[in-house]
Amino acid sequence: MSYEGHPVIDTDSHLREYDDFDRTYKEYVDPEYREQFAGLSTALHAWQRRFDDVGLGEFLWPRVKPNPLGVYDSYALPRSSEMTSSTKSSAGEHIDNETNHDPSIRIKDMDIAGVDVSVMFASQSDGFCQLPDVGFESALNRAYARSMSNYCADSKGRLWWLANSNLRDIDESIDQLRYWTKNCEHFAGMFVPRACPDGTMLDNPKLHPLFAASQELDMPIWIHGGARRPPLTPWVEAPNSLYHGIGGMYAMIGLVGGGIFDLFPTLRVGLFESGAGWMPWLVEKMEMAYGPGKNDSPKMKRSTSEVVAEGRLFCSIEADEEHIGYVVDTLGEEFLMFSTDYPHHGTPWPKGVPMVTERTEISESAKIKILGENALRFLPKLASGVATVNSAKASI
Repeated sequence: MSYEGHPVIDTDSHLREYDDFDRTYKEYVDPEYREQFAGLSTALHAWQRRFDDVGLGEFLWPRVKPNPLGVYDSYALPRSSEMTSSTKSSAGEHIDNETNHDPSIRIKDMDIAGVDVSVMFASQSDGFCQLPDVGFESALNRAYARSMSNYCADSKGRLWWLANSNLRDIDESIDQLRYWTKNCEHFAGMFVPRACPDGTMLDNPKLHPLFAASQELDMPIWIHGGARRPPLTPWVEAPNSLYHGIGGMYAMIGLVGGGIFDLFPTLRVGLFESGAGWMPWLVEKMEMAYGPGKNDSPKMKRSTSEVVAEGRLFCSIEADEEHIGYVVDTLGEEFLMFSTDYPHHGTPWPKGVPMVTERTEISESAKIKILGENALRFLPKLASGVATVNSAKASI
């Protein structure tokens, strides 16, 4: 295994499904929705101006323009029209965008980075809640799931994928959860946004059946989201780096304050791409406002610190976060997980692992747990991928 005989598991990588929309979805869309898909695809391609344009944000969820802080001019900032076939990481390395369609490229890059197993989120699909046709949203989610099941099929357990939940049709989401848990060995669970499409928090009782089904199947809930697109968490105009932390806080307050961990006593939930440095502060503030017997949290049976200490709420770190040592010292080392955000801009690829292993302020035990052991507690099924890596290395 990749770190001193211990596994390295990337719990938050991505597939950029918009990079080539047709290659991700077209052949997998239900026949009755192919005409609608063709219209959506045509509109998307008309708005994409360069390789990394999402496109969808121009017409499906009009975005607040991301002005730099202190800039309030009404004109748009100039954008490069450069066309390239790669993305540059924060380490200055180029990532081949074909990784979104060719899993062998992704696995090669994992080997370079010292990553044994990787779990993939979609990059924009949670925004399909803006489509007026709820059935079409579900059809796109089903198509994505079929595509990802095929993408991961030959990875021998090294690549895992998440299904996109439709929070406007919980029954459909549960059907997909049950189907893929039974029929795909590389399925990791449901991707749930940080807020519901109507802006309500994740304590919304409408979500309880999905939580119950996940608990029954021993599959965790994976919480993620993105800036300036629905489902919107507060302060939509915040810069991207700040927005993710706010989104993680919004999700955690709803889940813990809403008593989800008390209502579902074996459910595991993870927060992703929100960092973790804010967690000690938020736990302190929640201890003041929420808890058993308090008016604002009638469903809670335990304090926030007790919920965190129990070990069913997990959170991924950013490899370059400065204050991970403080988080470990304050809240423990049992709930943090490693992530890279590969292949998006800003990923530390291929240097994410040494950003953790070379730290002097956290113990060797914490490094081992963050890099992989905690992920195996979050989703024990990942052990099959780790075993594949072990077997391959043993045969060399």
